[in-house]
Amino acid sequence: MVITIILYGVGLLLLVFGLLIWNGKTGLIHDYHRKNVTDHKSYGKDMGKPVFIIGVALCLTATLPLIREEWLAFGTAIFFVALATMLVRMYFVQKKHNGSMFS
Repeated sequence: MVITIILYGVGLLLLVFGLLIWNGKTGLIHDYHRKNVTDHKSYGKDMGKPVFIIGVALCLTATLPLIREEWLAFGTAIFFVALATMLVRMYFVQKKHNGSMFS
């Protein structure tokens, strides 16, 4: 039960941050990640989507075992697939808009 509350909390936080970044609040991303970014609006849209999707995946991971306990492994698999996919997407967004991850 405690883990479910933590997953929902972190998931909702990522949902909110993802929406804020998506809508142009790129200041939520550390400044060295956006040092060479020129188009902050496009960067925010491209970077906010993966953050939002990771939040959705966390909320889904917390919800599935509440429906059926056997779905815990399925929810966990969904989360890790979404996390890996979105981290790769974030890498390519960084490379496109900033030149590299940390330049």
